[in-house]
Order: sequence, then structure tokens, then C-alpha cells
Amino acid sequence: MVYYPQIKPERGITMKKLALVFAAALTLTACTAAPTETAIVPAAADPPAEAAATEENADAEQFPVGELRLCDDRRCDTDTAYYTLYGHVDTTELTGLRLDYADGVQTKVTSLAIADSLYSDLLVTNDNVVRVFLANADGSEFCFKSFYPDGRSEEWTASQEITPMVYDEYAAYVLRDNCIARLDWQTGEVTTWDTSIPQIDEILGAVGNKILLTRIVSDMPLPTDPEMYEAVIQNSQREFDLYDIATNTLEKLFAEPRYPEDGGSWKIYRGCRGDILYFAQRKSDGDGCKEALLGYDLTTGTMQELYAEASSDWVGGTGSPKSFSRGGQLELVFLQSTPDALHIYNIADGQMYNVPGHDPTLNAAYGIEENYGRPIAVTGDGRVLVTDGYCQRNGHTVDAYGLIDLDDYLAGSTDSHPVQMWAQ
Repeated sequence: MVYYPQIKPERGITMKKLALVFAAALTLTACTAAPTETAIVPAAADPPAEAAATEENADAEQFPVGELRLCDDRRCDTDTAYYTLYGHVDTTELTGLRLDYADGVQTKVTSLAIADSLYSDLLVTNDNVVRVFLANADGSEFCFKSFYPDGRSEEWTASQEITPMVYDEYAAYVLRDNCIARLDWQTGEVTTWDTSIPQIDEILGAVGNKILLTRIVSDMPLPTDPEMYEAVIQNSQREFDLYDIATNTLEKLFAEPRYPEDGGSWKIYRGCRGDILYFAQRKSDGDGCKEALLGYDLTTGTMQELYAEASSDWVGGTGSPKSFSRGGQLELVFLQSTPDALHIYNIADGQMYNVPGHDPTLNAAYGIEENYGRPIAVTGDGRVLVTDGYCQRNGHTVDAYGLIDLDDYLAGSTDSHPVQMWAQ
């Protein structure tokens, strides 16, 4: 497998970026049919109801599986801290930063020399261990570094290159149609075993210790030829499944036409709370469109529209997270924006709140308009990390942060407590 790492710096800092092998499925921003994705290697069209564990998977079943997380460069947070990588164009060093919620102070975690390396974004497990992937310039060596809360660090050379898709406290995983690769954090060893998940479409996220994904179900294997691919996919289904790594089994949840029948967008997974999976979807609504939040009940197998409102022309900055969890449970969903307010759905009480805020990426050049109230993360003790103006770092403008009580934030308060930003 070939690994092309990627880093997403703090907003406002431009850095070298290398494309990932596996691009995420495109999310539509208008009421149009879904675009064609990159063709996937053909596989059998009709999978078994459950993929039984193979002999090769016998050892894999002994691996512990923790609380899985999607590899997402906008999800660098835990209940106690928020993490970023900082650097500039043509930099030879990256700085890992930790913002501790308890004292509201951002500090330096590590420095990484990258003059001769390709690098990836950092991954943070729920036990606050930070990991960064590195490869030398020609890709012949592949390693990762682990940084522990007590200040210790370790470096491991991986036995082979992988592009992690999901991870937990014990390992990182790559899913393919016919196999899984597991990178052990403690040894650097990569273990593979057979599976059967035909025509994987997208890895959406995690539901506890299971992976939520979609597959393309078609009458014939998906061809690699673009025209033939388009012809086949027109009549295909997009199936939503839960994959259990521990047992190597696949559970079907529901399916829908690959192209939404009403011309709207695909369902976009936002997270789970209890037995409910939450999805955002833009739908046709007569002459216009509406933004909808849907809930799928795992116990009953039913989908319900929980909230809907007319779509505005303001959809939020592309770098903004759209959902926020604490303790592994979905807390808030950022549905859309208007010029002076963020429309945020509170899962706990089932209410929509119009929260004062301004994101300069919506309608103005960075650094010109006001910058406040955009949510970054929800803390374990019930506060919201938000943008709070700007600060200077080595002569460059970056977002400043503040912390505000969740109830106060939803009630419309903008009186956040400023975070002490790392400035060197």
C-alpha cells in the first residue's frame, strides 16, 4: 500500500499538502444529483448477510478493540484537550500544540523536524496520546511517533506503509473490500486478515467499537471505465452497514438509491447518541431546498426527520466542524449559517438555537471581518471552545480561542473566557 500523508494546519496558515490515496466521498452543497466518485476495484455484487471470520482472522479476533474514531483532521480533540499542528509554508519544523480545557492554556507538546520527511496530520486517542505519521522523502521508510500526557515519547517504524482510516487506543485500521490491515501502536506491526465487504463506498465514522460505512450494491461489479461505471451506478443502491472488527461481521442497516430520488444530497453522518444515528441532508422542497436533520433508530430500524428549515445561501466555512460530541455521545450539530448567526441543533433537548457568531470565511477575506462564536469543540465538563478574535504568532495571524458554558452559549451569550494562546 502507498501512503500519501496530509496535514491540516490551524486556519489561516498555508502549508504543503499531499493528497490521500482514498478521497472522501463528495458532499453536495446544492440540490443536485450526487457526483460520480472514483471507481472502486470490482468485487462481488451480492455479499453474504454476514462475513464469517476466516482462519487468518483467528489471531485478529484476539486484538482488543476500543472506542473507534474516524481519521479526521477536524477531530483533534478529547473531553479534556484540543490539539493542533502549527507551521508555515516551506517550514522545516512542525509544532504540536495542546489546549488544556482545565486551565484554558495552550502549550507546546512537541516539535517535529520535517525537512526530509513527508508528514501526516496528528491523531489523538481518547487517552490523550498524540500520534504523528512520518515518511522519508522517497517513501522507503514509514514510522509514527507517540507523545504521552506525562511527557514521554516513542518512535516506531511500521512493518509496512498504511493509510489509517479509523483508530482507537490500541491500533489504526485500513479497510478494503477483501481485507483489513491493523497497525499496532505498541509494536509497529501490521497484521492483515481476510474479510468480505464488497464495493466499499465510504467510511462514515464510528459507532462505539463498530465502523459505520456505505457500500455500493449493484447488479454487476462496478467497472473501472468511467462511462460504464456511470451506467451501472445509475441503478445501484447505497447501503449503510455496521462493521464489527472484533467479530469480522457486517450488519446491514438500510439502503437507498445511489442517486437520491428527490435530487437532494447524500445523507451525511454526524454522530450517534445512545441508539440513534444522526444524519444531515439537503433535500428538495418545492422550488427551493431545506436542511434536514434525521435520526435512525438502531433498535427499531426506522428513520425519522427530526428538524428541517429552508436552506440559506450561507453554509458555513469549509474548515468548520459540523458536529460535536463529548463522552462519545453527540452533543451539537451545526446545521447551517446565516450572516450573523449559526444554526445549531442541541441533541439533548431536540431544539434548534440561533447562536450569535461570525465566521469570516463565509463572506470576507480572512482577518478583515469579525471572528467570534464559531464552535471548535465541546469539553467534557460542558463548555464550548469557540473562536474569539485573532492573535499573532511569529508575525502571522491565527484564530484565537475562548471557552464558554454550553448553556450560556446556546442562550446567545458571546462572553467567552479567553484562552491563553501559545505565541512563540
